[in-house]
Amino acid sequence: MTCTYYIAGVPSCVNFGHGKLVAEKLSRSLPNFSYKIIVKTEEKYQDWLRNFCHEQKWKIDRNPLTWKCISKRPNGACILIGGIDEFFEYLTEYYNVDTRLSKQIKKYIALDNQQRLPLMMTEQIPVQRSEPRKVCITGADYPSTCYLIMELLQLKPLHTEGGITIRLHHKDVNKYGDLMKIKNEINIGEFNDRGHDAVVLVNSIEVGLLKCDLLIVVGDANKEENEPHHTWMNRNYGAMKSLASILNRHCPEYCKVLLTGMELLCFNLSVLAEYAHGVYLYNFVGVTGHHGMGTLPAISRASGVPIPELHCPPVWGFVGSNKYIDVNNVVYHCDSGATTTMVPNTRTPSKNHKYLRNVLLLSTGVADTVDDDGSCNQYTQITRHYPLSCLPEVRAAVRLISEWFDNEDNDRVTISAAVFSDGTFGLPFGMFMSQPVCIENGEWKPNFDFPDPVGNIISDIVSNVTEILIEFNLRKRFTTNWKESMSQIISDNNGGL
Repeated sequence: MTCTYYIAGVPSCVNFGHGKLVAEKLSRSLPNFSYKIIVKTEEKYQDWLRNFCHEQKWKIDRNPLTWKCISKRPNGACILIGGIDEFFEYLTEYYNVDTRLSKQIKKYIALDNQQRLPLMMTEQIPVQRSEPRKVCITGADYPSTCYLIMELLQLKPLHTEGGITIRLHHKDVNKYGDLMKIKNEINIGEFNDRGHDAVVLVNSIEVGLLKCDLLIVVGDANKEENEPHHTWMNRNYGAMKSLASILNRHCPEYCKVLLTGMELLCFNLSVLAEYAHGVYLYNFVGVTGHHGMGTLPAISRASGVPIPELHCPPVWGFVGSNKYIDVNNVVYHCDSGATTTMVPNTRTPSKNHKYLRNVLLLSTGVADTVDDDGSCNQYTQITRHYPLSCLPEVRAAVRLISEWFDNEDNDRVTISAAVFSDGTFGLPFGMFMSQPVCIENGEWKPNFDFPDPVGNIISDIVSNVTEILIEFNLRKRFTTNWKESMSQIISDNNGGL
């Protein structure tokens, strides 16, 4: 139901300017408050007022005259409010607004309105603006979500002409204070050109999904002290199954779903995909590129290649069960101006790019150097948590979102992310795995042009994840004969993929 307030009068009247000023301030602070003004000269106002009141069957003679119109009433019928005093009484009762203004200021407003009378008399054609892109962040936490929102509000590919609106939600009502803290800090940021409209709080994820373009799910069920691993996984399984039910009923078909800040990332993605039948499979993506970022200092010291000339190493695995960093297939620049968040989309690097494997072969003590730094061996499982880990993950998420929503036909780039496996690189079909991916028709898909990992990386990944898939009955949605399919995975793995 939409209600619009009308103020009709003569601009030289101090009460007309006062009423217009109050209505304008309310329209900026209240999302559902709208108003329109009807401007007449002193010579024409009385004739217009007499005819209009006759049509509405009103008996009143006021300058200004105020009324409201509710869209759901028959024929948009007008409801009389009265003169300026009645208008202010009404606003005070319903909106608790202070309408007081000094006589001197009211005179200045009236003089200004009188000078702008020709413009005000001109019919104003409303500008049609596109809807802002809507992003919902559920599980929002302080301060990591602050960093993410600051980046998203400045991310041009994500914006429409109407800008962007970010909705914050958390299922824990005790987190409401954190959400307010995030909103207040964003409101005063210099980067925020939408003011109070940039961030809104919603009390349910269903509301957050209304016309939503991007759903960001932050964090999984935290593991409690001394909690068995199996119990922890069961709690995450239940949470993702519940979220899948909500997505089936409320998620728009065009909405993309990004998971980040999760220890059981690939497991949670697999559960969502298993039960969220209403969401397109390639609209589910998980952030994993930050795991490679954390290894760059150690790789740089071991290889002698400066960090600005290195791209992130590919991240492989069923993140949450295992993850591996293949430093042999790190791409580095032979010229300046490199970026560390993505790699060229080509199997054979150009003359300005080379793979690091040859440099590492010439290096001595590479494995020892990396291990001593608490990072990874060439194919060793990563277990170290880095300080301020949310910052690299925010950066990786923003890079992923930027490419995801960029409609320009730029050269494709490759990053690491957890996506639905289609069998590329020998990974079993139907699992969500971290692997090198690139944009294809607006979807993140495995990049078959990227060099395959060497050694036993793939077989190690599959052997660690097979028991989880069997225990939780995952991949059933994507196979006609689930038992036969799982037996084939086990057989292939034992045979050395």
